[in-house]
Amino acid sequence: MINLKRSMNDKWIFQKNTNSKNLIESYLNVINETKDIDDKEKIIDKLKMMSAYHGRSKKGSLSTMGVRFSQMCFYMFGYKNENNTFIPSQTTINLLQKINSRQKNMLVNLFAIQFPHPYSQTPSDIEIYAGRLIIKLLCDEKIDCKLYIDEMIYFLPFIKTIDQERYEMLVNSILEYRKLTYEEKLILFKKEDNWETLFANCVHEFSYFFARIFKSFGVLDIVGDKNHNGGKLFKFRHGNKNRHNTFRNDAYGSRKKCSGYIKIKDELKNDAISLLNHFSPFSKPLTNKDPNVFSKSDWIHDLYEVEILEYLSIVFPEYSKQREIINAISEMQYMSKYSSKDGKDFERSLKPVIELFRENLNVEIISGSGEPDLLCVFEDTVRDLPDYKINIEAKSRNSTNNMNVTRIERHISKYASKYCIIVAPRFSRGNDLDISNKNMVSITAEALGKYCSKECLSANDGKADFTTINGIIEQNMGKNITRNVENIVEQRYGF
Repeated sequence: MINLKRSMNDKWIFQKNTNSKNLIESYLNVINETKDIDDKEKIIDKLKMMSAYHGRSKKGSLSTMGVRFSQMCFYMFGYKNENNTFIPSQTTINLLQKINSRQKNMLVNLFAIQFPHPYSQTPSDIEIYAGRLIIKLLCDEKIDCKLYIDEMIYFLPFIKTIDQERYEMLVNSILEYRKLTYEEKLILFKKEDNWETLFANCVHEFSYFFARIFKSFGVLDIVGDKNHNGGKLFKFRHGNKNRHNTFRNDAYGSRKKCSGYIKIKDELKNDAISLLNHFSPFSKPLTNKDPNVFSKSDWIHDLYEVEILEYLSIVFPEYSKQREIINAISEMQYMSKYSSKDGKDFERSLKPVIELFRENLNVEIISGSGEPDLLCVFEDTVRDLPDYKINIEAKSRNSTNNMNVTRIERHISKYASKYCIIVAPRFSRGNDLDISNKNMVSITAEALGKYCSKECLSANDGKADFTTINGIIEQNMGKNITRNVENIVEQRYGF
């Protein structure tokens, strides 16, 4: 069988607090209403009014709310930004606004779970797309597209990395394991150090929480099988042996008498296969150590915004406009970091993003010596003023340090533009000083993309509002407006 190191220090860690769809949705709605995610007392009071919280004490546990928040983030419902605001993922916005299929949105959340994860203490040497691997196994005909609970806890939490060869070893090991009797499997469990505590923890995280959460959202089925292991359950003692005599078992449900297996809902099978065809479980997940990740917030943004949007574009192909928006924004954000040295790819990727603004009348790529990268025409729909032109400069990662403010000013003057917007993956303090008191502003590609995605995917016409951006620019000329735009996103869409 595949060689795995099994210990509490060498395993995936799945967050746990509640496994109820109703409680999860209630919590998300409450923090949406409360806005302040740190006001745990207010959150508890609102949950009690909704009969969605039953603490052990009358007052309720503030630490429990912290754990629940962390669980929401782990299961990809959203993340906390640098301003301490909860930013929901697009799947969460879809769920709460009842946009598209709840099942498909949650399939995306499952697919997106990876290690390392910003909301899991899983050891740093584990680098794997855990969600992709689970879905790959549940689509594999060789193992009948199912995973028994005891197989899940014996193999999956201890897979540190995966490639095609190692995957085949895993599948063959599962098939070999299935041939064993209950007693032979028990011997395998007992061979591991501290085996009862270890597997009690695994079954608690995988069966009691992970599987039941995705079952409640209609992504997975948990099916009982009274013939599996001869109808016997594995029982693992947990807690202090001198004080407790309690066990966790691999039953397929609460108070059930036999074990069972998980499988993907039949109606989601094609979507799961489509995701796997576009995104390999054998790819190396993006980590905070990646040289192209500038900061932890960069990493988190890529996980919850860029990758989630890419997955959504696959499971909702019938929403062609949404897919076009998602692809355009993802491409622009990617090219801001990984464009060719001359930055032309980034310039081209910016054009369809600027065209997402409903006030936009025309976008033209000019580029070249003595020219702005993009020349845009916008209408003023609020003040009924004449149409106006703006320039856009695309500064990829390779060209940010070559910002020539004097040249940008000449471009503004040449076309009688109102101002210039400089877009780049990041800006240094020196960049901010360079544009001070000039007729230009700067914004990160991440902030621009996030604003456009939240606006377009929440608007009936699929367009973003530029009037707000223009107002920010008029009040902050010569400054970096990244934080100002992020504040708008938080106010309109943050929890």
